[in-house]
Amino acid sequence: MKKWNLRKRHSDKDTEEYRKGYPGKKDDPKLKDNLKFYTGEIQSTPEGAFIDEIHTDWWGDYKLLERHHGYIQWIFPIRAEGMNWQAQPLQLHEAEGIKNDPKAMARVMKSYEMMLDFYGMKLKDPTTGVVERSKNWQECFHNLSWSSHNYLRITRILKSLGELGLEHLKKPLLEFVLHEAVVKGTLKRTLNSCRDYWVGTLMCEADREELYEFIEEHS
Repeated sequence: MKKWNLRKRHSDKDTEEYRKGYPGKKDDPKLKDNLKFYTGEIQSTPEGAFIDEIHTDWWGDYKLLERHHGYIQWIFPIRAEGMNWQAQPLQLHEAEGIKNDPKAMARVMKSYEMMLDFYGMKLKDPTTGVVERSKNWQECFHNLSWSSHNYLRITRILKSLGELGLEHLKKPLLEFVLHEAVVKGTLKRTLNSCRDYWVGTLMCEADREELYEFIEEHS
C-alpha cells in the first residue's frame, strides 16, 4: 500500500461513520424542524429567516454569508450534531420528506447554488453537477483561501447533499476544486481539507480512490 493511502485512511475516520449511515443512530419522529424549514413553515435561528427569504435577500451578500454562523446548519442539515444548538440534527424521516417534496428539493438546490456563488463558483449543469467559475471568482476564491471556517461548512454541505439524494453533485464539485488547487494554483489552501475530509464524503470508493490518485499525481 502506498504511503499516501496510509495517511488518507487515518484522516478519513471523520467521514467513515457518515458513509456507513451512522450505525446505531436512531430516528426521532418527534423532530421535524429541518423538514418544516425546507417546506417554508419555520425560520432558521438565531437571527435567521424563512428559506425563501434567505435565497432572495442573502444571495450575493458575501459579508453576511461570511459572518453569520447560524444559517449553514439549517440550509444544509446533517445527521450529526452541529455548532448551532438551535438547529436539530437531520432525522431520516425528514430527509425522506424533503426528498419527496419537489418544492423542498428545489430549495435545497437553490441553497447549494447560493453557496457555490459565495465560493466563486456556479453550477453549469444540475444534471451532471459540473461546476465552473463565477464572474466574481477572484474575490470569492481569495475569501475562501483565507477564511478557513468555510472548510468545515463545505464538509457539511457535501454530507448534506448526500443525505438529501444529491450525491451526484459532490464529485464534480471536488473535481473542480482540486483542479483549481493543484493545476491552476488558485485554491491551494483548500487542498488539505479536500484530501483529508471532503473526498472522504463520497460514497463510491472508486470515486474516492480516483481523486486521491489525482492529488498524488499532481502534488
